[in-house]
Amino acid sequence: MRRFTICLAAALIALAGAAIAQGKIATLADHVALMKSNAQANGGLNKAVGSGDFGGARMQVTTLRQNLTTLQTFWMEKKNADAVKVVKEGLGRLDALDKMLGAVAPDQVAAQAAAKEFGGGTCGACHKMLREGDAQTGFRFQAAANPF
Repeated sequence: MRRFTICLAAALIALAGAAIAQGKIATLADHVALMKSNAQANGGLNKAVGSGDFGGARMQVTTLRQNLTTLQTFWMEKKNADAVKVVKEGLGRLDALDKMLGAVAPDQVAAQAAAKEFGGGTCGACHKMLREGDAQTGFRFQAAANPF
């Protein structure tokens, strides 16, 4: 039952991510929704890899890939080459992780390291470059980087 619940939650997150990713980021609210989808999918990815649910982890990778593709288009339209570079690197990390997870016998430790690298190297790098604030005061784009 627990496995079913986890799979169902992962599927719902993937569908929500897909719905957002099929759209376009036109408003700050769209961007916030996509970032929340990324946070949920990244958390789900780490949980799935940690529990050895490699199929569930691949579903989260799919959601993240769709979201990052939407972000790539957004930052290309905004002509922010630094953000585009970070997103492209993140897509490369996701492709490598997906390949690892799709192996006949995935290496759980290596997959956990790759997932951690994705989160820190992609999400963390972009946040450090474009975001300011904290959980108490709220997060916002740095004034110079605000695309809205």
